[in-house]
Amino acid sequence: MPILIRRLEQNDGLKTFDCGDHRLNDYLKRHAWANQQQNLVGVTYVAADQSHPKLVIGYYTLATSSIPRHALPGELTKDLPRYQNLPVALLARLAVDLRFQGSGLGKELLRHALENVLSLSKQIGCRYLIVDAYPTAVKWYEKYGFMPIGETSPGGTQPMFLDVRTLELALQ
Repeated sequence: MPILIRRLEQNDGLKTFDCGDHRLNDYLKRHAWANQQQNLVGVTYVAADQSHPKLVIGYYTLATSSIPRHALPGELTKDLPRYQNLPVALLARLAVDLRFQGSGLGKELLRHALENVLSLSKQIGCRYLIVDAYPTAVKWYEKYGFMPIGETSPGGTQPMFLDVRTLELALQ
């Protein structure tokens, strides 16, 4: 099945999307479009089968953020300017419809996100990609080079990061 990954559009078919997590479903259906178009706080990219290009089967959202310098291992920040906070890209959400989980679609969405972040890092200051991984996704992100930082959040997610320079080498 050939997959198309593109920016979310207002008339995309979201009603049948179900990744098995109410918060991720709700974000896509109720908030993603407004956050992208009106609030300008995140951009959502969707995956669709090319034969049904308006039917969303997966998505991810990217936003900008910052991270306190002290949250990262000292050996990673020693050669950086002494800013208190470092600019990062935030992989705010990534989800795949239950019908397509295990198909490699999550990996394709992550690869697309990584390529976007690498391109972004060449245009604005952005040294790291961070994600707040659900406990069930920590091992999955580790498989792609993400490393845990800090303590698990009160919401139960594990902050993780990936250095854009590592990403650049991996995608070459």
